[in-house]
Amino acid sequence: MPGAYWAMANVYYNGSAGTNVPFGDNQIALGLKADIWNTVLAGVYVPNLDLPGNWTYAVQGSLPIGWTKAEADVGRFETVQDVTGIGDIAITPILLGWHNEAFNRFFSASLTVTAPTGEWEKGDIAFIGLNYWTFTPAIAFTYLVPEHGLDLSASLGVDINTKNTDTDYYSGAMAHLDLSVTKNVTKELAFGAVAGFLYQFEDDRSTFADANNGFKGRSIGLGPLVNYKAKFGENTEIDFKLKWVHEVSVENRMKGNAIFFNVAGKF
Repeated sequence: MPGAYWAMANVYYNGSAGTNVPFGDNQIALGLKADIWNTVLAGVYVPNLDLPGNWTYAVQGSLPIGWTKAEADVGRFETVQDVTGIGDIAITPILLGWHNEAFNRFFSASLTVTAPTGEWEKGDIAFIGLNYWTFTPAIAFTYLVPEHGLDLSASLGVDINTKNTDTDYYSGAMAHLDLSVTKNVTKELAFGAVAGFLYQFEDDRSTFADANNGFKGRSIGLGPLVNYKAKFGENTEIDFKLKWVHEVSVENRMKGNAIFFNVAGKF
């Protein structure tokens, strides 16, 4: 529906890398461990446009604020660093949505541009931004089964990156698929499960990556979720979502656990 919407996404991640990790000018970090916290403030505006065929248009922006602590062996020395600051700002100038007449099937297509605005310093192992641009086309689909209280959702996106010109390292394009199923137990409360898949289909490019078969990353994560809708007065509803994702299979990436706590509503 037309209007302005807000969201606050919080995520804590703890993980470690089972393989060597490149950074800086082809330096190598051994035994990397990290704790990461991010709070992302997001807003969506849906203008009141009379589009045909139950289509809607929206724009979205998000501002992340984060903290990262990392430790690893760099050369002969153990290095411990932490950093706090602004992350990479993302803008979605194109967000098209569609629904059927029964309002039980929803589809969206979007393009998100992520700018290298985050805290990043050459040679550091702890950072918040990535120091390169990312362009993410994505599609999403939701199917509701009201008679059974079911919500089946899927989203698929591809991250297309530019080169980090300070390190001359190019991170290859990666596809990410997120699946969720939830079951309403009351009008306000729902439980469910999530699954996430990351698949890098393009090689990284650098001296290190070329010597390690492109250093393509993979990961699979699974976990539970709980949703709660709280009403405040006649017109104010706030959605709360808590989920935990455990990475069960990882290649050339950190492996660990993530906890997500999201809050969303309408202005």
